[in-house]
Amino acid sequence: MSQLEQYYKSRKKRFFTITLLLTMILTATLLLSLSVGSVNIGVDEAFLALTGYVQNRTLSYIVLNIRLPRTLASILIGASLAISGVLIQNVTRNALAEPFLLGLSSGALAFIALAILLIPSIIFSIHYVSIVAFIGAILAFTLTLMLSEAVGGSATSLILAGIAVSSGFSGISSFLAFVVQARLNRPFLILLLGSLAQILDVHVLVLGFTFTLGFTISLTLAKRLNAVIFGDEHSLQLGYNPKITRLISSLLAALLTSVSVAVAGIIGFIGLVIPHMARLLMGNDNRFVIPLSALLGSILLCLSDIFVRIASGGLAIGEIPVGAVTSAFGAPFFAYLLVAKVRS
Repeated sequence: MSQLEQYYKSRKKRFFTITLLLTMILTATLLLSLSVGSVNIGVDEAFLALTGYVQNRTLSYIVLNIRLPRTLASILIGASLAISGVLIQNVTRNALAEPFLLGLSSGALAFIALAILLIPSIIFSIHYVSIVAFIGAILAFTLTLMLSEAVGGSATSLILAGIAVSSGFSGISSFLAFVVQARLNRPFLILLLGSLAQILDVHVLVLGFTFTLGFTISLTLAKRLNAVIFGDEHSLQLGYNPKITRLISSLLAALLTSVSVAVAGIIGFIGLVIPHMARLLMGNDNRFVIPLSALLGSILLCLSDIFVRIASGGLAIGEIPVGAVTSAFGAPFFAYLLVAKVRS
């Protein structure tokens, strides 16, 4: 066995060990999420309700019909945003890139608000809302790339262009969200900071389908993404078309982001922080980074939602937006990466 084969075998062993550990942590986090809320439920009771071995119908209803959809949504959205971050960072070859900073999230929400304002009945169809969000995300990402190229095309210009586009769409979505909430008398402004308080079963189904599709295709693109990192010439030498790789990856990132925004609003910085955490654990090989990012993103957003419910328990003003929690730890991390990038 060659040294390269031995190295890859050791990396696979490390990957499986880390994956097993993260899966156990995610399982524990899921059970904890099912037990946290306005009604105190033990972790053991939540597990019994999940497996159908509990006699208390009220407890079973709370766990299965209220908390389980929300928990699954947090897991799927966290994983989707994390994978979207991996894809965008590879496509742009920029470690600072992520859906929120490049305007995809804001573009998606702005188009959702505009569509609801023009066709109010669309709010009742997550499928149509997701399609509209996808169009908005694609448009915002395209504008970011065009603006970045116009001012030099550097890594820093991409982030600045993304912030400009994101700010523009955020302003539009804030105005439209205020109008939508006033006209339809429905809570919409909360989506500007992300919320998991209004999750339905159909949302989980749509998220599950989108994540499965995105995760599967992303894994098949892993080797191509590894090649793209080293430039178009290297990618072509390996027999991969870098333009097709970037196009498919960009569409996947937009799809995963837009559906997440359609369900829960804007939840920032998961796509920035999580890929870096995955690379710290396993290096830059996307065959390992993509699945680890999915697990880490799931754990992070689920824990953030648990924190939201615990912290909001004693507040009379309602529930804290989960996006505010992710931004609270994500913004300092972004500042650290930005300073490190400039110094290097």
